[in-house]
Amino acid sequence: MKFNCLPLLALTLFSAGAFAVNNPYQLTTEAEVPALHQQTLPDFWRDHAVEGEFKGKDGVSIRYAALRQAKVDRAILIVNGRVESYLKYQELAWDLWRQGYSLYLIDHRGQGLSGRLLADPEKGYVAGFDDYVVDLKQFHDEVIAQDKPAKLFLLAHSMGGAISARYLERWPDDIEAAVLSSPMMGINLGGLPKWLAKGLAATMDTVGSWWGEPPYGPSQGGYVSHEFADNGLTHSEPRYQSFRQLYEQRPQIKLGGVTAHWIREGIGAGDAAIADADRIKTPLLLIQAGNDGIVDNLAQDAFCAKARCEGGKPLRIEGAWHELFVEADPQRIPALTATLDFFARF
Repeated sequence: MKFNCLPLLALTLFSAGAFAVNNPYQLTTEAEVPALHQQTLPDFWRDHAVEGEFKGKDGVSIRYAALRQAKVDRAILIVNGRVESYLKYQELAWDLWRQGYSLYLIDHRGQGLSGRLLADPEKGYVAGFDDYVVDLKQFHDEVIAQDKPAKLFLLAHSMGGAISARYLERWPDDIEAAVLSSPMMGINLGGLPKWLAKGLAATMDTVGSWWGEPPYGPSQGGYVSHEFADNGLTHSEPRYQSFRQLYEQRPQIKLGGVTAHWIREGIGAGDAAIADADRIKTPLLLIQAGNDGIVDNLAQDAFCAKARCEGGKPLRIEGAWHELFVEADPQRIPALTATLDFFARF
């Protein structure tokens, strides 16, 4: 259990059986990725990204980036997943910027460039899952709202989807419309019953903490850089290699596996998001990766049944792995096209 943190007509088949992808927004393609990361993105980020920080709950330093258009009119808040940093989303930021959106990105407490919470900086930990939600609200109120964007949209991935669901359940009027990509409404436990996983995590958390700081959970450990052939996140080798190279260039953003305490908090957060999903009034699209091995797609189905997702259920991208916005073109372009089509309606 290792967490790293509309229309399907966008796909048309070649007679040979390969995919050709309709790309109405002229999104970047895999063929462009190496040059994009070497030439375009460094200049783009230097010229447009303003990076800053604020003190979140308990004084933890929360890092963020803001990319403001000349006129802050339509803006997107990007909420990343576990183990990630906003620096990983520079290609996504480039694609969204070219559609005319201002962008706001945040690194969650305990990961990325934000303050770490334990003596071992590679341990995935949060004291309470709600701390992520409170940090996001503070980011909204103290940074984004000061720019007074006419319309603010939300785009979240994985753990960021669970954080965002809890946010929308409490503050539904802050966001014009939201898209959740592979949201962590449940963790893929590999067939282990949830009650057993929670019990094991609780025991390890309690007993392990007697001897020091919270211990890693079952099968978890420090940061490991997997080869592309061993990854279950994306089918795109150039995109995978790009973010792995980023982690080597900026080793301070590396993060390992999760603590037993984080597992308890993560499972509880997914359950709570589903239980309170009917509180969400914000127009909502949930995009599901068809072959996701990281999160539980059935939990996403249960969430949509209560949250009144667009279409009454998740928009499923068949064949996709977990990281839809770092996926190969046949999966990434339809997911991002659906996102932009959805936002354009509001």
